[in-house]
Amino acid sequence: MGTILYSVLIYAIVLCLTLLIPASEGYNEIYWKLLVGQVYAIPAFILVFFLLSLRNKILKLK
Repeated sequence: MGTILYSVLIYAIVLCLTLLIPASEGYNEIYWKLLVGQVYAIPAFILVFFLLSLRNKILKLK
C-alpha cells in the first residue's frame, strides 16, 4: 500500500516541478508542460515503485 502511495507522491511532485520550470517561447503552455512532464514523471514513478518493492522484499526476508 505504501509503495504505491509514495510512488504517486513522487509522480505528482515531478509533474509540479515541470510546471514551475521555465520553457521556451512557444512551449510555455500548461498542457505542453504537463505532456513533457510525463516524460520525467513516469520513469520516476516506475523507479520509485521498483526500489520500494525491492526494499520491502529484502526486509521481509530478514
